[in-house]
Formats: sequence, C-alpha cells, structure tokens
Amino acid sequence: MPASAPPLRGPRRATRGFSLVELLVAMAMFLIVAGAAFSLFNSHVQMVTRQQTLSGVNIGLRNAMSQLELDLSGAGQNLLAGDVTSGQSFSLGVIINNNVPGVAPACAPNTANWSYPTQSACFDSLTVINLKPCTLAGGTYAPVLVIDDPGNAQESLSTSSIMWGDDPNNPDNVATLTNDVSCFKSGDELLVVQIPNNGQQQAPCDNGPFNYCIAVVTLTQDAQVSGAKIQLQHNPTGASSDPLGIVYSPAGTLNFKNALASGFTNGAYIIDLGSGANAVTYAVQANPANPSDPQLMRCTGAVCNGTNGQVLTDQVIGFKVGAALWDNAKSTDLASYFYDATLYCNGGIQVSGTYVDCTATPPAAYDPYNYTLVRSIRISMIGRTPPNADMTLAKFKNGFDGGPYLVQQGAIVVDLRNLSNADSTN
Repeated sequence: MPASAPPLRGPRRATRGFSLVELLVAMAMFLIVAGAAFSLFNSHVQMVTRQQTLSGVNIGLRNAMSQLELDLSGAGQNLLAGDVTSGQSFSLGVIINNNVPGVAPACAPNTANWSYPTQSACFDSLTVINLKPCTLAGGTYAPVLVIDDPGNAQESLSTSSIMWGDDPNNPDNVATLTNDVSCFKSGDELLVVQIPNNGQQQAPCDNGPFNYCIAVVTLTQDAQVSGAKIQLQHNPTGASSDPLGIVYSPAGTLNFKNALASGFTNGAYIIDLGSGANAVTYAVQANPANPSDPQLMRCTGAVCNGTNGQVLTDQVIGFKVGAALWDNAKSTDLASYFYDATLYCNGGIQVSGTYVDCTATPPAAYDPYNYTLVRSIRISMIGRTPPNADMTLAKFKNGFDGGPYLVQQGAIVVDLRNLSNADSTN
C-alpha cells in the first residue's frame, strides 16, 4: 500500500494580518473621527444648554409681561363712574416712578458676583391703583361722594380736618348715606377732584387754572352720618396723607402742579382708594437668598417690601417704564414715550394766557407727575441667564453690560384709554 503523500502547504506570506504601523494608523484615524464626533456632540450640548437657559429667560419675561398686561389693561377706568347723574369722567390708574440715575456707574453691576444695585435709582417701578372694593353700599366699589358743606361754599383741606360729603345719586337721603359710610374706613386714602363747573373752562388751582384740581387726604376715623351729610375726619393735606404717592413724592415734596390745598367748592368729587391694599406694585427687588438674582416682584400695596409679593421672573437687569401722554404725540412712536415723569407736559396749561406748546424744547412749563395724562405705557425689560452658571461663557462678554451671560430683551405697550372717558374733561 503506497504511503500517503504529505499535505501540500502554500507558500508562507510575509504580509499576513495587520502590521503595527497599520494598527497605529487605524487607531489614529479612529481617534480623529471619534474626537471630531465627540467635539461636535459637545458643542451641540453647549448650544442646546444655552438655548434652554435662554428659553427659560424668554418664558419668564413673557409671563411677567402677560401679568403686567392683565393688571394695566383695567387701569384706565373712569373713577367717577359711580356718579350716574353728571356723566363726568376722570381717570387716574397708574403711578410711575421713573428712576433716572445721575451717574451711570452708580447702576453698574458688581463684577465680582454680577449683582445689581437694585436699591439705587436704577430700576423703574409702577403702581396700579383701583377704587376700593366695597359691596356694603349696594355696588361693587365704594360710592363716589361730592363735597357738600352745610355751612360753607368751600372746603379747605389744608387747615380743616373735617370734610362734609353727600351722595350725588341720592342727596340728603339718610338711608343711602348710612349705607355709604360703611365703605369709608379709617386709614382709607381719599382722592378729591375739582372739575370745572358752571361754565368754567378750567378750575382755579393753587398754581393757576387747570383742567382739574386734585388733593389727597387720609381718614383718621370711620365715616359717620351727621344730620343729612357724611362727616369725613382726616389729616390735613400733606405727605403723610398720601401713602399711594399720587401727589407727594416719598420725600414729602409736592409734585403736582394741579394740587389744591384749599378752595374745593361744593360738588367736588370724593373718591375712596382704600388703604392701598387693593393697589398692585411692580418693582425689581434683590433676592434675599441670592444677591446675584434681581427679581421682578408683583406686590400687594403701594410698596414692595419683600414679604407682600410674588416673584414673576428672576435675573431682571432692566426695567424701564415710559408713558405716552394725552395730546402730546411726537414725530415717532418711541419718541412719544416719556421716561422721566418730571418732564410731562400738558397742552391744557396756560402761561400768561397762552396754552403751552409741548413740542417746544423746552416747553414754557412742564406738568410733572400728572399721571392723569397717561394714555398708554411702554415697558421694556431685560433678563439674563444666571451669571457664572455656564462655564463655557466664562470668557464671553455680552454687548449690554459686558457680563459673562446671555441677555434677552422684551417690550410691551399697553393702552390705558377707556372708551368711557372723554379726553376733553381729563
């Protein structure tokens, strides 16, 4: 039996498998591709993170603006609507505190932690005032009264501490007056308005003739019926009588040219604004838990004290309020808004028998802090992403204040005009 032939083997190949060089090249290519992929992924993660953070800022601004619109849309109500006999109209719905810093560095952020000096004159604020809610007299709000002094033709609110009132819809009716006094309580701020009557074109105020005269007092006792009139005991006109800041500044300065301390004639209107609890104030306050977080607050009352409000949005670094005034339009929409209440102008004011030209620079006379002129409000807000929260922005400087964060701006315009108000009498 022949022996088996040995198996045939192919020639040994020197290039069998991968060489070390090929392996190194493959690994290098893999690392380059993987590195590029991870770098792209990382950049997209950073981009998405920034977009999400900036979207949060945008949502916060939009929510705050929506709440502002809701509160401001009803601020143009006719405060004299309760007097159904005269058909008069008068609106005063918003008090704007424009803080105009004298030196720009005073409002610069602290670059150590990027906190803003919210307590300085860097942010505006506004207060929406309303009639005092009261259903005890048969309506929704406290009734509108008129001055009716049984012994005098005029009332002096600066020297007298008692004002006599009556119900214009049902005068001298003791039953009606008894219901009315249930709404007028100690601590209520009363707005007294003198409107021209008996054919007058303007009312004589302390500083000259105006379309109306105005004063405020605060009740020191609950109102009571005396005879066939309502007795209203109050502090004489002064800063202490104006917690809402309608006529007087926080420093006690009389700001209203239309002010009248004495000489209110019978028939002048008495409007109950309450103790301020039904007012709503918007202001920027520092977060007590984080000094780098300026918060926009919505507060109950005429001031924000940190305990009477709710946070609308965080990281607000800009809040400015401009007012478009009655009969004071400029050449452009933006130019028509006044961001300094001391520069309000009223074409209804007369100087030496001539009406003021508000288009002149400067006009012959200003009408500072006359918030009854306000017809619409433009609110500009600037929000930011939390500072130092995104390390990828450590060397980034935004174009607004140079901080290492992204900023977002928003603005709204709210029309306060109420179709029930006649501008000819306002």
